[in-house]
Amino acid sequence: MATMTDSCRRALVEAIHSSPTQAVIYLSGGASQALGWLMSVPGASNTVLESVVTYSRMSMIQLLGKVPAQAASSQTAEEMALLAYNRALKLSKPGSPVLGVGFTGALASAQPKRGDHRFHVSTRTSDRFWTSTVTLTKGLRTREQEDGVSSQYLIKAIANASKVPGTFVPDLSESEVPDEYEKKFDEEEELKQLLSGIICFKVYPFSSGILQTRLM
Repeated sequence: MATMTDSCRRALVEAIHSSPTQAVIYLSGGASQALGWLMSVPGASNTVLESVVTYSRMSMIQLLGKVPAQAASSQTAEEMALLAYNRALKLSKPGSPVLGVGFTGALASAQPKRGDHRFHVSTRTSDRFWTSTVTLTKGLRTREQEDGVSSQYLIKAIANASKVPGTFVPDLSESEVPDEYEKKFDEEEELKQLLSGIICFKVYPFSSGILQTRLM
């Protein structure tokens, strides 16, 4: 029998799949359950264009095209989200709103960690970059439970970026307060990003159809 949390989570995933947003998701070091939740609810093909789990160091290096200063960091999550956004632009249906998602985590492992247990989530849409870091309380959860709460947080982040309303709240303790920030872009800033090669193209919706401006 599903708990209230399970039913709320499923309802949120159904709402995500009903939205027009199409996403590419890059994960490393956690939130693995989120992919199962997304894929197990009918309509996943409406949302998920591609998902990649870059678990090995070499996989991460090949994705980023460089050696990251720190694998589990907000900077790496942001770089992954931008790469995912550009990939989504190339894979999505013309005119669809697209989303790039990056996640990196340093969760409980077989060998006790000296540093914090934490995860970083970043989402990129056409006009918004959002990043959040959550530091988990050590010893409060097993590895599977830490993966579960980071998965909950990731699903909520995808819903927010897809402009899906919902009452689902990740199971964080009172002391586990997310450190969040966002940057919004106007159309002029988006064009500058296109010209500088940060994004690969920009979609302009018109009443008569869709025009894609692409930097060649």
